[in-house]
Amino acid sequence: MSFLKQKRSVEDIWPIYNKNVLVRVDFNVPVRNGVIAKSKDGRIRAAIPTIRRIVDQGGKAILMSHMGRPTGHKYAALRSSDEKRRRYVQIWNDEAGAGYTTFFAVLDGEAKKTIMSWSSRVSERSSELSEKEGAGKTDLFSSLPNEEKRTLLKRFRSDERSRASFPQLRQYGGFDDELTLRPVAARLSKLLNSGSGPRVEVNFAEDCLDADDIVARMEPGQVLLLENLRFYSDENSRDESERTTMARKIASYGDYLVSEAFGTSHRKNSATMVNLPMVLGHGCCGYLMQKEITAYAKLLGGAPRPMVAIVGGAKVSDKINLLLNILSQIDYLAVGGAMAYTFLKAAGFHIGNSFHETGQSFGDKYGEAQNIDDLAKRFLIKAKACNVEVLLPVDHLCHTSCDPTDDPLITETAHVPDGYMALDIGPRTVESYRRCVSRCKTAVWSGPMGVFEIPTYATGSFSIAKAMGDGTRESGLLSIIGGGASADAAQRCGHATRVSHVSSGGGASLDLLEGKVPPSINALDDKHA
Repeated sequence: MSFLKQKRSVEDIWPIYNKNVLVRVDFNVPVRNGVIAKSKDGRIRAAIPTIRRIVDQGGKAILMSHMGRPTGHKYAALRSSDEKRRRYVQIWNDEAGAGYTTFFAVLDGEAKKTIMSWSSRVSERSSELSEKEGAGKTDLFSSLPNEEKRTLLKRFRSDERSRASFPQLRQYGGFDDELTLRPVAARLSKLLNSGSGPRVEVNFAEDCLDADDIVARMEPGQVLLLENLRFYSDENSRDESERTTMARKIASYGDYLVSEAFGTSHRKNSATMVNLPMVLGHGCCGYLMQKEITAYAKLLGGAPRPMVAIVGGAKVSDKINLLLNILSQIDYLAVGGAMAYTFLKAAGFHIGNSFHETGQSFGDKYGEAQNIDDLAKRFLIKAKACNVEVLLPVDHLCHTSCDPTDDPLITETAHVPDGYMALDIGPRTVESYRRCVSRCKTAVWSGPMGVFEIPTYATGSFSIAKAMGDGTRESGLLSIIGGGASADAAQRCGHATRVSHVSSGGGASLDLLEGKVPPSINALDDKHA
């Protein structure tokens, strides 16, 4: 029996006509110059059935989402000053939500003075300003053109950022993307009105915590999208009271709550994911969330055996809880990605310059430091005791740097030569993992086999996706891809539609595979038989 309980769904809401239905969605999609690429609107499309269910019955759908990681403002600080709040909303709109001024505002006085000294427009004026708070440096910065703001901040960040070898390990800049949801509202309107049915009016509230008037004007069958929740830092504040205050404000807009953001459900500190259902005293799942829960309940509640877990990604320390939890449920474990080289090093193989965690330590769930080498060795011993066959790469695609090449080195053994780094599993490993998948009745995949973002090193990840798709279509394999980079790889190679389920949330999937139910899912109402 699965530890993951089924939840009440949007179909259980009744009556819905003329009711305000709050829907927490995940519209965290890339926006460039106000445009969402057609291939990047999958998260918006995924929410359409739930939105349609509400508006087709005369409900009023009030949608909310975060986008990116802006440095938000505290609700209490802006609520106390209407003038200050209007000013920041205006800056947010002018900068398309990129958060240049917001990012600048939280820097110390010395950093602000340094940045302003690089500007040919205001360097002379800024030199006259004190480093003390309130001297006017942020106001002066906000007057610059957006492109100059971006250039100055990128220069500032480049001074303190170290370039990582693997793309997935690079540090997030915090201000590089457009983070307003206004373009999302436009795309949503287009998608909802692409058919022949009645037109659905989609409106936009430029301040998610000052939308009372526009909510009051909504008519049955209309949709309202609130601006980026993370415009306010209360959305993911560590302070429970700040999150609860934000949740209470948003709760005042609605009668019902539908959670459709599985990709955000692992966030423990989220006003709209965790605190909102607690404030309202209820919550149900949308169709997408319901599909995710059903898939993982089936996987973790006695899936057909034999079962293989294909696990990749960068770090053993990121996946160790998953590996330990899933040992009792699997028969095979196929390891790839950078984490494979930590295991290979522990097993005595040469790994050249490959990324690994050898010699490092991390804090376990008890707060005690664990040596990664000892952990890897103990895990291999435990897997053997559990009769789990662990498959490690027997050959690799290598290069001297993490860059494209037309002629990668393919090793003849599991050893990686000095001066090279392994960037994908090799052809013999691909065939070994393919045969393993073909022998199984269940397969779950979490983490890429290599740096698939670079075509040279995409074969391993794409081959896993193909093997799972082939098994599903040819022999009824129960195949689940755990979101994140694995889902991206499956989408890129065209095999995502051929497997049983592709999750929309990497972090949430990881929680479930570790045996933990995310608090935002626990907060939803259980479905009773």
